[in-house]
Amino acid sequence: MYINLEDTQDFLDKDLLLSIEDVISMTLEFEQAPNECEVSLTIVDKDEIQQINKEYRSIDKVTDVLSFPQLEISTTGKLSWPDNLGENIILGDIVLCFPKAIDQAKEYGHTLKREVCFLIVHSMLHLLGYDHIKEEDEKQMLQKQNEILINIQR
Repeated sequence: MYINLEDTQDFLDKDLLLSIEDVISMTLEFEQAPNECEVSLTIVDKDEIQQINKEYRSIDKVTDVLSFPQLEISTTGKLSWPDNLGENIILGDIVLCFPKAIDQAKEYGHTLKREVCFLIVHSMLHLLGYDHIKEEDEKQMLQKQNEILINIQR
């Protein structure tokens, strides 16, 4: 697994970075990812994520995390990897708004580490082909998130 990290404002401390690496690794392991996978993770402030959200989704507001998958992967019940991926799989990009994660951790009454791990798992599942547009898909995605987070928090 390779994580291309960009944190120009030095939001992340060493402990949080290790937790992020663990949660990405656990998500890939949980989904039985073949070969080596690469994920790009950019940590931004509220202004930056609002700009990105507006540019790519035409939504002019701050959000917590954005996912930009590079692969089309079927998730009909169980993740199905394409056969012709090669050795280095570029899954896509995650853009996380650190100040928004701080706000949400306070709002939901849990630690910043737990909120960041939740957002990373959520985003990784999007990179792996899951979504929550339909109610049935949302249930499946939430179940996966919970299973992964429970294993991480042990």
